[in-house]
Order: sequence, then C-alpha cells, then structure tokens
Amino acid sequence: MKTNSTLSIFLLAQTSALSCARAFIMASMVGCAGAYTPVPQVNSPQITKQEKLIKEPRLVIAVDQSTVGTSTSAVVHKSQPVTNHLTEPTQIQSAALVAQSNTQSLDSSAAEPAQEPTAAPPVKSEQLQPEAALMHTEESITASGSLPATPTDNAPEIQLETQPQTQPQTQPQTQPQTQPQTQTEIQPATTTPVSREPGAAARQNLVLERAHTSHAQIVLLGDSITEGWEGAPEQLQALVGLRSAANLGEGGDRTQHVLWRLEQAPLSAIKPKVIVLMIGTNNIYDDSANDIIAGIHAVVELLSAQCPNAEIVVLDIPPRGDVQDSAREKIAQINIGLTLGMWPQHARFVRVSNQFLKPDGPIDPVIMPDLLHFSQKGYALWAAAIKPELDCSLAANHPEPAPTTPHP
Repeated sequence: MKTNSTLSIFLLAQTSALSCARAFIMASMVGCAGAYTPVPQVNSPQITKQEKLIKEPRLVIAVDQSTVGTSTSAVVHKSQPVTNHLTEPTQIQSAALVAQSNTQSLDSSAAEPAQEPTAAPPVKSEQLQPEAALMHTEESITASGSLPATPTDNAPEIQLETQPQTQPQTQPQTQPQTQPQTQTEIQPATTTPVSREPGAAARQNLVLERAHTSHAQIVLLGDSITEGWEGAPEQLQALVGLRSAANLGEGGDRTQHVLWRLEQAPLSAIKPKVIVLMIGTNNIYDDSANDIIAGIHAVVELLSAQCPNAEIVVLDIPPRGDVQDSAREKIAQINIGLTLGMWPQHARFVRVSNQFLKPDGPIDPVIMPDLLHFSQKGYALWAAAIKPELDCSLAANHPEPAPTTPHP
C-alpha cells in the first residue's frame, strides 16, 4: 500500500513536469508568433478628426458661437503649427487566431489576444485647446456665408467681405449712336409737282411759251374747262372786256400739274393784275377731298409767292355727273372746305357754279352737254357769274383798262 502511494506521487510529479514543459513550449511559440504587446503611450493626446486636419500652417477662422449667422465678415488668424505625438502601430498579426487554436492548452498565464484601439470619444468644443476649438467650430459653419468674427490678441486681423452670390450681369450691347432721323411728312400726290404725260406735251409747251412771253393783265389758270374759253371767244371777251387775258388752261390738268408748270414758268414774268383759278375736278376720283383741298391751297400759295401784288380769284369746282355720281358729294365737300379755308393776302374764294343745277339736282344738258364741260351757253352763264368778282379785283388793283393781246 505504501508502495502504491509512492508510485502515484512520482507519476503526478512527472505529469506536472510534463505540463510545465508543455506550457513553456506553448508560451515560446506564442512569443515567436509575434504576440502583440501594447506600446504604452506617454502623455499622447487623443487624436480627433479636427487635429488630423492640422498638418500644415493654414488660415483659421475665429468664430463667436453667440453671433453665428448674424455677420457678413470674418476675421482670419494664422494658426501656429500643432505638434502631434502619434505612434505608428507596428504590423499586428492577430494573436486571437493562435489563441483560438490553443485555447484548451493555454493557461491563464498566456498572453491575452490583442484588441484594436477603440475610437476616442467625441471631444466637446469647450474642452479643446483654442486652435482646436476653432477648427471644431469651422466644421459647424453652414454654407450661408455668415461668418462671425472674434479676433484674438496675437494674430493680425484680415477682413474678408463676403458678398452674396449673384448671377453675372451681362452688359447691354450698346448700339452705335446715330443721328435721330427726322420723320418727314409724306406729301399727298396733289401737292407734289408732276409733269404731264407725253400725249399732252403739245398743249403743255404752248402754255409754257405763253407764260414766258405774255404780258396780260388777266391770267386764266386751270384744266380743260378753263382751256374751253378758247372755243368761246365772245364769252371770254364779255368777261375781260378791253383788258388783255392769257389762257393757261390745259385739259386733264390736276393740281400737281399746275404746280409743275408754275415751277417751270413762274407767273412773275407776266406780272398779271388778276389770276382766275379753277382746278381740282380731275382729282375727284383718285384723291381724297382733304388732299384736293390741300392741292388747291398749294397752288394759291405758290401764285401768291410769285405774284404778291396780284388779286387771286379761286372759283369753286363745278358739279359733274348725274345725281347718283359719287363725285357730287365729294365736290360739295371740297367746296365747303374751300369756303372755310384760310387764304393768303389778295386771295379769296368765290362760288358761282350752283346756277348750273336744276332745282331737283340734275345738271342741265344744255349748259353742260357731257355733264362736265360747258357749251357756249354755259360759258356765257359762267362769265356772267364771274364778271362782278373780276371787275372788283381789277378795280382794286388797276382801275384803268389796258389794251388786249392777240391771243386769248
């Protein structure tokens, strides 16, 4: 019995020695495998995101939290470089893998598997150093452009004015300055001098020659009705008496044609005492009543300029066509306008054509066979109506009669 106890003690001692040897061998293996031994950090501050940003000197914006969002300017201070005591970890081969494969054989003296360092807790801005607090506040500034300013004692102040972002203004394209164009009033055709067509050149040349060579006291100026005095010499003689007369009428004339001839052969060469004008009936169907009135006034003004001492008798336009003819109404409108018009000195408007109409409105064909031109009886009635006005004008200008000229 004693021998068995001794043998048991011996076997237990051997087993203990063997366990110690195995433990020593496993510890050596763990050390060779590069078990991680934490490196103590001597007074190393926690590394924050804000301090990692500070590696080089930079511009730091000083911000007052109480005025954030209320200012449009900022004070920038140049910060001092921050020294970081960072220990770079060596390459760690996780001992956890080795420990998991030998968990059952390792005792409590084996090295514990290394754990990765946990992230540092967030640091409040009031716990940071001044420059770190500034960097922490820098991240909280919104993109609104409002940057409060809190200058420090040691840094120079740099004022930065932040302007609101606006769209670039495009400069308006400047047009080259040009002289203002004066808008000239468009003259109606009735006041624009125009020569007659080639078919009327013969009569036009004759009238121009008379205007250059005649010395008549009375000038008859107008269209075909005025030209018709040459087919009624006795009626013309009854009108002018012993005074000389020059017939400058041309069939088909309009106000613009009379203006053209007066420009080519001014009546200042004749120096007449009285000018009898009847024009406008050939403008009836092509021009408005106002334009015809303007054309007649233009002729009278030109005559007054060329012969300022002559008496100008402006006759009304005789009626034409039947009662339904549109010319009737326009002629009446023109004659009323001429009655109300203002005339130059020595010029007046005379109405004598109402006697050519019957009481019910039609034209007497005996007086006007084609409802336009006069017969000899018509010229006799016309001469009788004009003569008092003509004698009054002659008496006012030259009381003594003058010898007549060969041509009518």
